Amino acid sequence: MEEREHPSIPLINVLPEEFKLSGYIVESVLGKPGGFGITYRAKDQNLERSIAIKEYLPPDFAVRETDKTVHARSVSHEEAFKWGLDCFKKEAQVLARFTHSSIVRVFHFFEMNGTAYMVMEYQEGKNLEEYFLKQGVLTEKELLDIVLKLLDGLQAIHNENYLHRDIKPTNIYIRDRDKSPVLLDFGSARYAIGQRSRNVTSIVTPGYAPIEQYDNEADEQGPWTDIYGLGAVMYRAISGEAPPAATRRVMKDPMMPATQLGAGKFSSNFLTAIDWALAPSREEKDLKTLRNGAKCSLRSNLRLYLCLHRVVFVDIRVLRNHSAHFG
Repeated sequence: MEEREHPSIPLINVLPEEFKLSGYIVESVLGKPGGFGITYRAKDQNLERSIAIKEYLPPDFAVRETDKTVHARSVSHEEAFKWGLDCFKKEAQVLARFTHSSIVRVFHFFEMNGTAYMVMEYQEGKNLEEYFLKQGVLTEKELLDIVLKLLDGLQAIHNENYLHRDIKPTNIYIRDRDKSPVLLDFGSARYAIGQRSRNVTSIVTPGYAPIEQYDNEADEQGPWTDIYGLGAVMYRAISGEAPPAATRRVMKDPMMPATQLGAGKFSSNFLTAIDWALAPSREEKDLKTLRNGAKCSLRSNLRLYLCLHRVVFVDIRVLRNHSAHFG
């Protein structure tokens, strides 16, 4: 689900510089205002440090007045606005439980101006897309240093029965200080809100969203959904472009397998892992066999094997054998 610039949030409607929010002062807008809200860089007045603040402002059913307050567009939008606000709050509560280095930290949540704000750790660095463009094609070791840390973060998220739902290069930051990755901009609340406000196809990110995210049935999504996104990120890393949209891969898959694309440049284990993660089928049996194995690979002794051998996943037959032990 890509948070695209939305025509209902012109830049004139963002909070101005020096605007005070509780104990924080807005400094600038981070990225482009999207279909869910606006993220700002701000200063914590008490601790004198930079932080990021995400403001809940879904333009499909919310507006900002000249006094900077936010409210539902109309009486008919009030239920959706309040429901989305509750989803936003629940997402903040879940993320606040994590202290993993690969997951963005949430410090504070507060309601003000008729809406709500999530206060997060500010990351100094570049998103992974910018990092790829600057560094060029990374080595397998460099990519594994990134993906294994992200897998650790995903394990923590999935252990709490939560999903990211929007894994893509622009939602992964590489920190300047140590080149470690961190997952940003979780999409679970945005996806839930998008289901009420618009067609789901307008909130997914083609190439990084698996086929089950094009459906309104959230029950079809699980850890395998995030694994697809991570596999797509690795495919982008070795090929220079995202895989074809999942909707194009259902009948006749035009995607060149990673095992062909990266042959001679990366190990067969690494390339097989990418193809495994990008299994396109939405059949229940195939999903559990090919992508639900994410829990298997992260929770069993296979995880130790992966770390010791510096590969993401092993031969698919091994994964199938292990997957029988996990629901």
